[in-house]
Amino acid sequence: MKLSLILSLFVLLCTAATAQEVIDCKKLLDTEPYFVQHKSTEKDSLLKRDIAILKQCGNFEPIDSVFLRGPMLGALMLDQARIGKPATYRTLIDYFNDYKKTIAYKDFVKGLLLYRELALKKINLDNWETDKELFVRMGFTVGDLEDFKSFLTKVAGQDLTYKAALTKYMGDIETMRVDK
Repeated sequence: MKLSLILSLFVLLCTAATAQEVIDCKKLLDTEPYFVQHKSTEKDSLLKRDIAILKQCGNFEPIDSVFLRGPMLGALMLDQARIGKPATYRTLIDYFNDYKKTIAYKDFVKGLLLYRELALKKINLDNWETDKELFVRMGFTVGDLEDFKSFLTKVAGQDLTYKAALTKYMGDIETMRVDK
């Protein structure tokens, strides 16, 4: 009897120690997030709590995680406050829900997915016509594309990803700047 009581108490304590905070969205949506008043780092536990609240109470896709960073949240909240909206979790969630209905969001998602794909994809000039889409979306002009393709031809044997090649290319351009 005593042993079972001790085991029960032990299990209860272990469960309580590892239990995560229950987020009550109805109570929290109209409150101000911690990051509004505090400059926080990505490791800040209260910023992580803000992000957990947004994730649980909002309708976020995994791709939206790029927005759920302290500086980005702060900038978005500031934009909303400037147009008279309250600095609350609800304001951010409403903003994202509206933004996700736009063509700009769909383009952003498509560009991000393409960027992630090309970040892992090895240079293959046989697929250049398809692969150059990201660079067009990034604002490359026809001349930029021709110059970059010429650069890719020179580094094609180095087994680079498009991301690594772009980093190298931008470094080369930087070293050629006259105004340095």
